[in-house]
Amino acid sequence: MKITVEVFRSFAKCSFKGNEKLVFTGIQTVQEAIQSELTWIKPSDKTKLFVNSTKASGIICDELTYTMYDGDKEEKLFILTEDPKLIFVNLVKYVSKQNEIKKTRLIHPTAIIDDACELGKNVEIGAYSIIGACKIGENTIIHDHVKIFDPVTIGRNCVIREFCSIGGEGFGYFKTTENTNEHIPHIGSVLIGDNVEIYPYSNVDRGTLGKTEIKNGTVIDHYVHIGHNSITGKDNIIAAGCVLAGGSQVKDNCFLGVHTVLKQKCVIESNVVTGMGAVVVKDVAENSVVVGNPAKLLKSKR
Repeated sequence: MKITVEVFRSFAKCSFKGNEKLVFTGIQTVQEAIQSELTWIKPSDKTKLFVNSTKASGIICDELTYTMYDGDKEEKLFILTEDPKLIFVNLVKYVSKQNEIKKTRLIHPTAIIDDACELGKNVEIGAYSIIGACKIGENTIIHDHVKIFDPVTIGRNCVIREFCSIGGEGFGYFKTTENTNEHIPHIGSVLIGDNVEIYPYSNVDRGTLGKTEIKNGTVIDHYVHIGHNSITGKDNIIAAGCVLAGGSQVKDNCFLGVHTVLKQKCVIESNVVTGMGAVVVKDVAENSVVVGNPAKLLKSKR
């Protein structure tokens, strides 16, 4: 692989100092990078040490970091930006795309797809996945060993990773007057918006009636349970092991820490952060940080 300054020109919000003729062979951490590789440095108390000790030939950093370099600034290329991490992530995305093996077929021959399934353009479905009578938007990728029930609607540019279950029957038991366990059939649906990513071993139950919904831009980590009729808003980050019990809601731009649990029908308003292991048993106001069991207000983000 060869990376030149032209790659960064396509990212915008960059300027350059040093040798713009350099060609780079890859990217690496600031400590492990070698000559001919790129790295990035975020502002910290070790910035001066890192910028002067790294062997990388290309450095993504801010203007202040550049001024801390004591060596010959014409021997390296400095990619200057107010947000080094964003440019670094854009570079990783670029390299990832360049490294992809072009597939001769988008649908793996072992996948089982219902005749009533509606697939958008450039949908990829991996090995041994089972796809029901659902609707999947363009450019969405379904990895190996995924089960998607019907009726499920998945938007554009989504990624459903291996061993996920989307739209299956919810738990939904109750005690009868005879003290036996009675299951309530779930005849609702699942609606997933655009640009959603769900990591392995997570499941999203369909609604008992109505729908379970995951809105645009939300990302869901490993081993997450989204219960029936739960709704997650836009651009949420839901970390590993979280449980959203039936009918719970998470509004927009929230971060749920590892193993957060929401009691059924609890509502978390927008811009909320929950700590690891938080057990939410009542509604949470917007712009809050809550921690503990039961979850209590740690501070307001206002």
